[in-house]
Order: sequence, then structure tokens, then C-alpha cells
Amino acid sequence: MKYLFAHILLIIFSLQSYTQNNLALVDSAETYFKNAQYLKAINAYEKIIDSGEESAALFYNLGNAYYKSNNIPLAITNYERAKRLAPNDEDIIFNLRLAKTQTIDKIGSLPEFFLTNWYNSITGIANTNTWAYLSIFTFLLSLILLLFYFFSKSVQIKKITFLSASFLLLMSLLSMSSSYYQKKQNFDNSFAIITTPSVNIKGSPDQSSTNLFILHSGTKLQILDHIQDWCKIKIENGEIGWIKIDDVERI
Repeated sequence: MKYLFAHILLIIFSLQSYTQNNLALVDSAETYFKNAQYLKAINAYEKIIDSGEESAALFYNLGNAYYKSNNIPLAITNYERAKRLAPNDEDIIFNLRLAKTQTIDKIGSLPEFFLTNWYNSITGIANTNTWAYLSIFTFLLSLILLLFYFFSKSVQIKKITFLSASFLLLMSLLSMSSSYYQKKQNFDNSFAIITTPSVNIKGSPDQSSTNLFILHSGTKLQILDHIQDWCKIKIENGEIGWIKIDDVERI
């Protein structure tokens, strides 16, 4: 028991030290940014991320530091990471659009099915934890209403409680689905940003293969597969090709 207690105290002190170190790094990064020392701010923010800390605000601030240092590809990468965690944040969306105006490739995206677009906009209203809490809350509330349904002697109350419980149960299932979808999106690392100024997209994973088209830094793409140091990619208009994995940064 003595050793267990000592181990618990060690964990607590380690967590406190970890938090204090990260807070100090955040303060340093903000100071560097205000003083236009953007490379030092980038270094401080990346140290926090390397420690395991992740948040939309952290990626957003790192994106701003990269943008100010004229590294547009990595600014876009971190704005995309921030947007994945806070899909409806207006500041993130604005800065991401602003950064994309400085890229060369203007690729039109394929039209999205309206139901998919509608579902994405609904699930983006809240984050995965909020949807999960809402799912639990509505489920418990539906159970309480079902108890009223079974034990009530009034036909009118039975009707109301049954319909309300059914609606809340449906809400619980939809909230659970939204939470799962958000979590899946957060862990989806199949998208990437090109960091090389200009790159030939190949017809196969071979340097001597046919050049299909050229892409430039800052362009977003989806990684479909990879073979050794090559990855198969798809861009927003549906075109497919191969690129060296060193030429991209995963979001």
C-alpha cells in the first residue's frame, strides 16, 4: 500500500508538472507571436502538440504562426486540423479560406449529395462529446417516460409518454450516430496537404512512369493507398494519381 500511495503521488505531481510546462509554453508562444517572432512561436506550439495536447485553438494558433511566416502549406494543414475539431468555427473557416486564396491550384470539387451535405452540417453543430452526452441524456429521459407509460392508468398520459419516449429514443440514436461520425472524422488521417512547391502526379508508383498532371503546394488531397514511399491520391475533382509520400503532410 505504501508503494501504491507513493506511485499515485508521483503520477499526480507528474501531471501537475506536465500542465504547468504546457501552460508556460502557451504563454511563451503567445508572447513570441505578439512580438512577431513567428518561428519561435511555431517551435513552442509544436512542443505542446508533441507532448500529446490537441485542441482546435492550439492548431488554429499554430496555423496563424505558419501563415505569418509565409509557410502557406503548413498554415493550411493546421487550419484543417483545427477545423476537424471545430467544424463550425467562423475564425478557422475564414483563415482557412484566406490561406487557400494564396495557393496556385484552383480545383473544383465534385457536387456532394444534398443529404450528405445536410448531415455534415447537422453533425458539425456540436463536437463528439456534446453529442455523446446528449445521447445519454435523451436515452435516460426516454426510460423515465416509459416508466410513466407502464405505470400510469390514464390513457391520455400513456399516449403522450409513449410518443415522447419514442421521439427521445430516436434523438438518442441520432445523437449517438453524430458522436460516432464526429469521432471517426477526428481520427481520419487519410487527407493531406502538398508541401512541395511543385510536383508531378504519376500514373503509377514509379519515378519513370507517365506524368498525369502537376499540383502545387497547399493543395488538399485524399490518400487512398500507399506502397513503400509512394501514395495513391485523389484530388477534389476526382482525378487519381501517385505522389511521393515525402511531398505531403497528413492533416
